[in-house]
Amino acid sequence: MDDERLIPLSALQHYAYCPRQCALIHLEQAWAENLFTAQGKVLHQRVDSRKAETRKGVRTERAVDVRSDHLGLIGKLRAIFGVRM
Repeated sequence: MDDERLIPLSALQHYAYCPRQCALIHLEQAWAENLFTAQGKVLHQRVDSRKAETRKGVRTERAVDVRSDHLGLIGKLRAIFGVRM
């Protein structure tokens, strides 16, 4: 399936929070940076690093790309916490 036809996972989160926000961001491409989104960018830098780590036997993977043609979804999982090793 063509990537442009897939629904971004972030759109689902935006829709769950506010359908109008989802439409503004994903359909109308209306996005304005503000203090809160700027702070969020800084906080996400570590998560978006793709750097995996193991702490106390628990493996964490970051910025894992996912896609399901069957469900019509595409996105990035910010952090996946594994089982104890």
